[in-house]
Amino acid sequence: MVLPRTLSAAVLAVVAAPPLHGQIADDLPLGLEVVTGYRSEYIYRGFKLADKALDVQVEAEVALADDWVLSLGGWYGTGDDDFRETSGYLDLDYLAEGYSLTFSASYHDYTHAFFQSGLDLGAAITWELTKDLDLTVGGYYDTGAEGFYGKVEAAWSHTISDDSFVRVLGGIGALSEYYDRDGLGDLYTRVAYTYTFNPRVAVTPFVGSSIALDSDPRAGDSLFAGVWFEVNF
Repeated sequence: MVLPRTLSAAVLAVVAAPPLHGQIADDLPLGLEVVTGYRSEYIYRGFKLADKALDVQVEAEVALADDWVLSLGGWYGTGDDDFRETSGYLDLDYLAEGYSLTFSASYHDYTHAFFQSGLDLGAAITWELTKDLDLTVGGYYDTGAEGFYGKVEAAWSHTISDDSFVRVLGGIGALSEYYDRDGLGDLYTRVAYTYTFNPRVAVTPFVGSSIALDSDPRAGDSLFAGVWFEVNF
């Protein structure tokens, strides 16, 4: 399943990664996936890009070998103030005992006041600390921002029943010449509850927050909520 691996183009996760980066149910089948969602605010790497955002993602996964998986897809999102984002991405995952590596490349085309279109390249490593707890460290370079973004985040999940589970994510972002911002970016969290109606359909309501760690006027503290709806084929 895509979202638990925190993919960089998974924009729907909305707290620190491109729209769906991001994470719905491990027991859903691999293959073609369509996710659509709504969130009250769109926060990306500590920047507030829009209110009342709607988005949709289509993704396909291909197993190249027992320990290599290729994911590719596209994402389109809209919000207030004529905000638009169209993205395409490619992720390559190496899955090993106790950890995984993700190499990502995505292109983002923005209609926005200051966010610039460009290519985002990065890599991340995720350690499985326990059965339910993961730790991820990632670094990315964005040609539109002409700067670097890094993150450290932890994710905890707990199965409630055969059909549902809860996932809690928290992390911190750092910026280097990223739209002229340097240092710590934001402290972010998300709590999501997933219910699977059947092996192919799931819904995930969520709440999240982003606390700015600098005084940049383009940042700011945010509390948001939303819902994802996912269908697998």
